[in-house]
Amino acid sequence: MLNHEKYYSKLGASFKPSILTTVVLGAFEMAKQGKKLISFTGGSYDVPSLPITEIKKIYEDASDQDWADMLQYGATSGMGTLRSELSKFMAEAGIKANPSNEIIVTTGSQEAIDLVTRVFIDKGDTIIVGSPTYLAALSCFKQVNPKFVDVSIDVNGMNTVILEKKLKQMKAKGMKPKLLYLIPSFQNPDSSMMTIERRKHTLELIDEYDLIVLEDNPYGYICFEGNMPTPLAGMDNSDRIMYTSTFSKIVSPGMRIGWITANNEFISKMIEAKTNISICNDGLSQYAAYELLKRGTVAKQIPKMIKVYRKKRDLMLETMESYFPKKAKWDEPKGGLFLWVKFPNQFNTDEALNNAIQKGVSYIPGSLFFTKPIHNFMRLNYSLPSEQEIIEGIQILGRCLKEMV
Repeated sequence: MLNHEKYYSKLGASFKPSILTTVVLGAFEMAKQGKKLISFTGGSYDVPSLPITEIKKIYEDASDQDWADMLQYGATSGMGTLRSELSKFMAEAGIKANPSNEIIVTTGSQEAIDLVTRVFIDKGDTIIVGSPTYLAALSCFKQVNPKFVDVSIDVNGMNTVILEKKLKQMKAKGMKPKLLYLIPSFQNPDSSMMTIERRKHTLELIDEYDLIVLEDNPYGYICFEGNMPTPLAGMDNSDRIMYTSTFSKIVSPGMRIGWITANNEFISKMIEAKTNISICNDGLSQYAAYELLKRGTVAKQIPKMIKVYRKKRDLMLETMESYFPKKAKWDEPKGGLFLWVKFPNQFNTDEALNNAIQKGVSYIPGSLFFTKPIHNFMRLNYSLPSEQEIIEGIQILGRCLKEMV
């Protein structure tokens, strides 16, 4: 029998089945048994709200020349017309980006994180992250074996007083961190929103301590109160901030349209790195994305999704109040797609997951969002499940948790 293990690289050998795999396999087993699994896991789009009619119309209107352009190789940095529309779209949030040399269209924002990792991070480099923070960013960074420095996150985002304290400590020890990774607006997993004061303080600190920043903004447009908070990239003049966002939460996750903007020197390096990954994005999705922006569909879709997700958030909160254990604690999200739930320290949400799946509901254990093992949190998503599934699923999960907490 072939000894598979001996052929893997160190990186390949490091890929092990995760808790997410448990969720997928659990769903498969439930389906085989003819049972339903209500998923509060990924941040997927509300299915009835997908702009199906609008996208069908875009392709129906396409000329033969449009189709020829879509089906041919394109620029590694992305379709020029799409980059121009993205530049206008970001300008509304105060972000200035030259479409010719400061924007790359990526395969979702996940490719943008991968490009930053490839271009900027070496083994042993120090990355500052929130505690907790986005699990797939941590997974991407871990491929190059960096050192992590955690800074606590509260309802007002990353605590910049603690960030400054840790930067001073590192400087005193002769350590120089390379990158600060942030999700300032309704971050994943806890939907916290960084205050304007902390945003300004962050800008002061990155300049003082010579840091570059990756600002990840998939959720900022899903703002339940007022307008989207101004991104750090819209407040900065230092060229230190790389900013990424995506269509996944506001238009369609299946289109796989994301983008990253940075100074032209950084962008030129990332373009070269992207040629080794994908050469270019697919033309069909880029063309549709360009037309959706140009026709104003994206501008109309965002308030529609805010209304849908606010209603789902309220329904989940209301049901949790009635059915979750009294020892469970959470804050009301002011935007984004997730509810972050804290349990007593001794409770392990990793261990509780299998039992929940057997009862017909799944969630993401909080341990995946930390660089060190912390097991008493869970993340719940309200964007994908229907309103009826939210009520039913929270009732099931609440009963399950009450048996175990």
